[in-house]
Order: sequence, then C-alpha cells, then structure tokens
Amino acid sequence: MTDQSAFRTGFPYDVFARLRQAAPVLWHPGVHTKDGEGFWVISRHADLVAAAELPTLSSKGGGGRAGGGTHIDDLEAGVHAGVLLNMLDDPRHRLLRDLVSPGLAKAVLDARLPRIRAMAREFVDAAVAKGRVDLQPELTAPFAIQTMALLLGAPERDWPRLVDWAQTVAGLDNRESGDHDDVAAATVYALYEYSLELIALKRATEPTDDLMSIVSRQDLADHETEGPLSEYERAAFFCLVIAAGSEPARNAMAIGLHAMTQHPDQWARLRADRSLVDGAVEEMLRWSSPTPYNRRTATEDIVFRDTEIKAGQKVTLWWASGNRDESVFTDPDTFDIRRGPNPHLAFGHGIHSCLGPRLARLEMRVLLNELLDRVAELTVVGDPVWAATNKHTVITRLPVELTPARELTEEPA
Repeated sequence: MTDQSAFRTGFPYDVFARLRQAAPVLWHPGVHTKDGEGFWVISRHADLVAAAELPTLSSKGGGGRAGGGTHIDDLEAGVHAGVLLNMLDDPRHRLLRDLVSPGLAKAVLDARLPRIRAMAREFVDAAVAKGRVDLQPELTAPFAIQTMALLLGAPERDWPRLVDWAQTVAGLDNRESGDHDDVAAATVYALYEYSLELIALKRATEPTDDLMSIVSRQDLADHETEGPLSEYERAAFFCLVIAAGSEPARNAMAIGLHAMTQHPDQWARLRADRSLVDGAVEEMLRWSSPTPYNRRTATEDIVFRDTEIKAGQKVTLWWASGNRDESVFTDPDTFDIRRGPNPHLAFGHGIHSCLGPRLARLEMRVLLNELLDRVAELTVVGDPVWAATNKHTVITRLPVELTPARELTEEPA
C-alpha cells in the first residue's frame, strides 16, 4: 500500500476485498515509507465510520509525534500539519470551517451557477467540436479548477496558470510521479506566492462573498482564545483549496465517465431519463473514490475492534475500500447508476468530511448534463493512464471519442 507503482493500474480493490474478510484492522509494515514506520489499516465501512468519529484519532498529530497530518508519511508541524484545514483538530478546525463555509453556501453557489454552466458548455462544445479529447486534462480538470478559482475569487486572467499549477500537482505531490519532487515543490511554492498576491489584492478592493475575500479580511470567531489566523495560514488555505479542493470533482468525473464508456447502456438510459442524474453522480463518486485514504494519529492508547493501538501510532482510513464493502453495497464491483441507497464515503466521514460536497455534486451534475445534451456516445480510444499515487485516485490520460448527439438523430440524406 506504500509502493506507489502498485497504483499505476488504478486502486487495488482486490487487495482490500481480502483485507475486509481476513484482516479488517491490519498492521502494515513501514515498507516504502520515508520514516520506515508501520501503520494501521482500517478497511471495513462500519469501522471507517466508527474510527472517523473518534476524538482520540487526530488529523493534526499528537501522541508524542513531532509531525502529523493526513498522509502516511509525517508532514512537518506548523508547515502543513496544524495549519491546513484538513490537518487541524477542533476547536481550531471547527472555527476555520465555520469561517469559510459561507463562501460555499447554497446561495453563493446558486448565484454563480450561470457562470459555472457557461464554463461547462464552453468546455463541452470545444470537446465535441474536436471529436477526440484527453478527458482529464482537456475537460474535467480545467473545468473543476476554474470553478474552484471562481469560488475563491481569483481574477479570470489568472485562471490559465492556476489550471497549469493544479494540473501539475496532486495535493503536495507531482501528479505524474506520485512523489514530492522538485517539480512539485516548485509548483506548490508558486501557488503560495500567488496566494500572497491574491490576499493583498482582496484587501485592496471591495469585499465580496468569495472565499479569499473572507479568508483575507476576517478572523476566527474565537481568535482571542485560539489565536488569530496567521498570514501563512491564510495563504495555505488557498493552496489547499485550489489544488486538493478541485480533486474530488475532476477525478470523480473522469473516472465516472470512464465507467460510462464501459456501460453504454447506462449512458443511453441517462440521456433518456435525466431524473437518474443525481443517482449517477453518487455512483460515480462511490466508484471513483477520489480520495482513497486519510491518515490519523492516535493521541493516546486506545482499543479499537479488540486491537490495541498505541499513542503516536498512525492509523489509515481507506474510504475506497469502504465504498466496495460487500456488507453494505449489493454487487459492489458493479457500476450501477440506479443504485440505492448509496451510503458511500467518497467525502470521508465525521468532522473532517470534505468541506465542499455541495460544490462537487453541483459541478458533476452541470458537466454531466452538458455532456448528455451534446454527446450520444462516449468511446475510449486508448488505454487509461493512472497516476502512481495512493493519496488520490487519478486518471491522468483517457483519450475519448465523442459522438455528437445530432449524428444519431438526423435523418439520412
């Protein structure tokens, strides 16, 4: 699970199917980890839900560790762990989440919906006109990144470079190699420098309801007790959201559309009955599991499912495994847009569940409807290329041929 090359053909669901049956709480040796430390692996749906609700499992760190965070390898405290929203614990986590949540409220998204639809239409029209596209870099990724830039309040003139940067990295790592190499480090630094410029711009202009106007100008409700947001925390928020915040939607869309190419009957059914779109979005999320795992740190000795977990030990929650748990989902390895109920864990669970599920679902519905309007058939014309990373489920390349809807509806000459 720490050998990134093992993910070059997609997530290893077969491995986790065996784990759920034989070792649902497994101690994994520290092979391929930077520090050589092992970690606990939790793979069953019910156990993931229970573990995510434990206050003794920290997203920040603790238990005597110097570092922490949500990756298997420790991230430095004060740089990522204890700074980024997803690597904080309550109460600071809750205070920051409460501060920025109005920027993703339904009213804000509704106000921007016409622009989001227009962007989706532009990308789909360009793809259909071209006829053959590389689905992720040419369609789903730029659409999701630009939508995130819109919500953050980045000027439209800056969107092309934000797309380039966010396509270079997956979280903190190089999107292609799965490592935090020189290319990834330079890209993350460029994003950070840009975020400082954006903060200065927001403070110099009239405030609006975008995320960076909020983060630039406002502070935590209880900042007297918790301490105010630092300039670094404000800038780091932008870096997290523009890159990692766009991952769920763009990857779920790409992988979900790949599944549609393998089930053309379901694409045809969707085109005939748009009431199935919401269910299709949920199944695409379950099927893709765009964030395969999150890591926690035990802050004290605990017993979980008859297993002793020591303070300071790493615990990984494999959401992707929970999304194929046969005790929860009938025929879990079957893609079915009519699946219901669908209690997937694509957005995690508990206090650290994804900040923007409403946005991700909206993006997916909008893009899917635009494609359904204009595309009669999706056909893969080359092998998908998966990123060699266990932290994000990413198809980096997926060449697809789009058959325009009119070609199948016009009468022959």
